[in-house]
Amino acid sequence: REGLDVTVLERQDRVGGRTSAIEGEGYRFDVGPTFFLYPQILREIFDEVGADLDLEVPMRRLDPQYRLLFGAGGQLDATPDPDRMAEAIARLSPRDAPQFQRFLDDNRVKLEKFAPCLQSPFLDWTSLLQPRLLALLPHLRPWRSLHAELSSYFTDPRLQIAFTFQSKYLGMSPYTCPSLFSILSFLEYEHGIWHPIGGCNAVTAAMARVAARLGASIRLEEPV
Repeated sequence: REGLDVTVLERQDRVGGRTSAIEGEGYRFDVGPTFFLYPQILREIFDEVGADLDLEVPMRRLDPQYRLLFGAGGQLDATPDPDRMAEAIARLSPRDAPQFQRFLDDNRVKLEKFAPCLQSPFLDWTSLLQPRLLALLPHLRPWRSLHAELSSYFTDPRLQIAFTFQSKYLGMSPYTCPSLFSILSFLEYEHGIWHPIGGCNAVTAAMARVAARLGASIRLEEPV
């Protein structure tokens, strides 16, 4: 809100922190994250202060999202278009193609049911005992690894990898990562992979710009 007395301290000579960027010879590179999976959360943050994310930071939905080349042969151009994605899967493993829609349907339910818990504070271990969280156990299957979860959809090892490598975002192996995180690969197809024009640092810069408009003071090169 306007008129709030807020001071932001930034150790570097530009706003960014872990979403900083470096520039040289006309090029700009993110040094942290390079894309967003769920810009709805960013839109909510901007909306709260009366700003429009899409005006402040134009984003492009990538299609294809990426290309996977397999040592065992074949490639997969991941696309957010369900029909085209099923066709791409069929070129690798025809019998696995129908399972893509089942994967989407199941994880859509998982995310819908788990979202309220994600938005609730977990203040201590007793928070894990709340009834609505316990009711989610059949959907979350914490006893199953991410790889085991995706193996229940896809028989081809290449597809199992294609839908579990996202656990690297968490610094985890798909063989030990909890099955809950199948929602990461699901988000890629349900909501898309988005590239902010100007890089992820453009989002941080836009936040600083909006904050300054609202009266915040931003002090650069300030030890924190």
